[in-house]
Amino acid sequence: MKRILFVVLTGILFSLFVSSLASAEMVEVKVGKGTLKIGGILQAGFTFHVEDDEGMNAFTLNRARFLFWGDIVPDKVKYFVQTETNGTPSILDYKAQFFYIPKTEIAVGRFLPNFTLYMPVSTALLEMINYPLTTQRFAVWRQVGIQTTTKTDYVDFNLGIFNGYPANNFSDDNDAKDLLLRADVHPSVEQAKLLFGGYAWIGSASPGWGLSPEEGTLKRNRFGGFAKVDYKATDDVTLKFRGEFLVATSDYLYDNHIDSVSTTDAQAFFFHFGVQPIPQVELLARYDFHDPDTDVDDDAESWFTAGVNYYLEGINSMFYLNYIHKMEQGVVNVGNDLMVAQVQITF
Repeated sequence: MKRILFVVLTGILFSLFVSSLASAEMVEVKVGKGTLKIGGILQAGFTFHVEDDEGMNAFTLNRARFLFWGDIVPDKVKYFVQTETNGTPSILDYKAQFFYIPKTEIAVGRFLPNFTLYMPVSTALLEMINYPLTTQRFAVWRQVGIQTTTKTDYVDFNLGIFNGYPANNFSDDNDAKDLLLRADVHPSVEQAKLLFGGYAWIGSASPGWGLSPEEGTLKRNRFGGFAKVDYKATDDVTLKFRGEFLVATSDYLYDNHIDSVSTTDAQAFFFHFGVQPIPQVELLARYDFHDPDTDVDDDAESWFTAGVNYYLEGINSMFYLNYIHKMEQGVVNVGNDLMVAQVQITF
């Protein structure tokens, strides 16, 4: 009965989405100084618990975001602001961008650092509804700080200094700052867009347990590498490959003394494959693996996600459908598989 209900509701949701399709041209707003453009990301969906009868099947409002960007000094000083109106309205991002050094952007404010393969990517550009586990489990998310991006013909570099942990902060709870290093290599290849690279996040966290950060901080280090390929097999068919591997080292106190520190090593990786036989349809599959402690057996998790995207007007009007099969080592018959649908409008 639940499966029939899900199919019916998904069909209704998709029909409403198609019937409400509209298009609009990008319009600049007249402002006192510089330029202003306005955009938005609207995502809503439905989550269905395939095996768990106690799971809450529900329609969801995932994101209702509005974006504002423009320049103050043409080609020299720009800005970007993103708000979230789902739940308590808030400012997610504020970024001032300066381009006074050749081939280099200096960004100051609160924003997503160029950390994992997917963390700096707009949620409107995600191929699947959920981030891979490399990002879900280890992302530092929005940070206050400064980041430089230098772009050359074949390699891009990032250097950043941020408040660091805890994630999604507006301020810091210790004097130590986190360092980001990243390099992206994008060679020119016929019939393909190729990107690969690596990153390092050298971080520090407050010790907690009522201890003062002056007594010491705890390591939060992450290192990873990634590859991304879009291969034009024919004029109509595009093959997409994504992969990432991340290792993490984290210190924890097991007593209320700064000298009682234990270190945990964790890792995560994913492989993603997609094929777009026609511009309107994309078929996807992704395998995720996450081990929170490599010294402990039977604590890892694996997700297999199969999906289909239908593009009515590119990413501006599209429909996602993902089936997520979750596997936990050492646990039998958890029954927490999900079927998740999402519609997206961006402007």
